[in-house]
Amino acid sequence: MLDLAPLLIATVAGGALLGGIASGLAGFAFAATTLGIYTHVVPPELISPLIVAASLSVQLQIMPKLWRRLDWRTALPFVAGGVIGVPAGVWLLTQLSPDAFRLFAGIVLIVYASVTLAARSLPTVRMENRTVDAGIGWIGGVLGGFAGLSGVVPTIWCSMRRWPKDRQRSVFQLFNTAMHVATLAGYASAGRLTAEVGVLVLIALPAALIGGAIGFRVYNRIDDKAFARVLLVLLGVSGITMVAPHLLA
Repeated sequence: MLDLAPLLIATVAGGALLGGIASGLAGFAFAATTLGIYTHVVPPELISPLIVAASLSVQLQIMPKLWRRLDWRTALPFVAGGVIGVPAGVWLLTQLSPDAFRLFAGIVLIVYASVTLAARSLPTVRMENRTVDAGIGWIGGVLGGFAGLSGVVPTIWCSMRRWPKDRQRSVFQLFNTAMHVATLAGYASAGRLTAEVGVLVLIALPAALIGGAIGFRVYNRIDDKAFARVLLVLLGVSGITMVAPHLLA
């Protein structure tokens, strides 16, 4: 039976607020923001289902507000590739250690974000190829099924394309929503969506939605350059979140 101590309630709600702000602003990074917070208080077996369910709630909250700006044609290859990649990532869980991969990926993200921010410009890729986009989505799906990192590779790829922020946000919004739905379906089939998860989601939901509204309001007020910097900062935060548990162990 889950012990709903005040510390647990405050941690779940506070983490969801911060995660909602990040997700509402950038279209991803709920997990990156909350994982390091929840690790110390929330039972390990409940963390991933809680994060995915709360993050999906923010994605669905923002979707109607972006509906007329969503670029479905751009996002579809990423989504199709990602859905195909998720089962391969789940299979990898039985073969490799996700903790070791998170450490490696975290270091890569910290270096990438730091160097790019220091240089004050993003590397640019001039390419319009839907097959390549589907491949990037597939990699994201594999990493999502394996280590919960579905958004990292598509985020970097779209940033390097120098697309306007609404076009990038379309990919993040639709891709991450699809990955969350696929992941929750996998959790349900595995019996991981327990009553305890439901209780924590109910605690997190109001704060996550408030945070999502705040983040999206900021998103509407920034330009393309500021959005690019936000993505780099959040990628760096993601890296720190992945590396920190190994340093504190």
